[in-house]
Amino acid sequence: MVNGEDDQPWGEGVPQKVDIVCMIPSKVYGPFEVELWNAGQDCMPNATAYIEIKNPVCANAPPKEGSGYIDPVTGAMKPEPELVAERGGKVNCVTVPGVGTLGDGCTMKSHIRMWVTDDPTLRPDDSIPYPDTRFLMDNKILNLVNEETRLFDLQPCNARTIYLYFLLQQPSEESFGLNYFPNPGQAGYDEMEYLKFNDWPSWGLLTHTITFDMEFDLVLWDP
Repeated sequence: MVNGEDDQPWGEGVPQKVDIVCMIPSKVYGPFEVELWNAGQDCMPNATAYIEIKNPVCANAPPKEGSGYIDPVTGAMKPEPELVAERGGKVNCVTVPGVGTLGDGCTMKSHIRMWVTDDPTLRPDDSIPYPDTRFLMDNKILNLVNEETRLFDLQPCNARTIYLYFLLQQPSEESFGLNYFPNPGQAGYDEMEYLKFNDWPSWGLLTHTITFDMEFDLVLWDP
């Protein structure tokens, strides 16, 4: 059982547990608490809990009324920063070439990192290495779709609480082989300019949304 209710496919499912509005790159969201309970009464010693991401659905939300620009390739309306990141334009008076679409086609899931832990004192941040083995799970949503990930053994009549965290990773210009705003220690480095504009490719994720289901399975193994 999950949060005291039967999970699908045997039960009716569990109400939405995670709802993040206006996800900001490099900000960790969580913890979102989920309680897993082995409601069985069989004393089999090998019951293992798994998590799986299913049914990702992506959308590109339209810009606010009265704003936005027409994408010259797709004809879709997009806010200016997103269009500049994708097709090129001016970033703080610097002409950049654009890095292509980042969120379209559900590539959004390749930029979202997810952690699972059963330790309430263990909180991730965007600077920790990937993957971090201190967590029960640390992976991109992309790699978790339709893939069962083992969490822990869960014996009959026992419950364990897990904590979910999410991060929208910030694509830097260096990850695209660009260096329009020099890094610290380089000639022309300006701290304020670097902090404000170095990760401008992240604008390509603006207004994109993703929803997905989380399924928890309990597998009983023959001793």
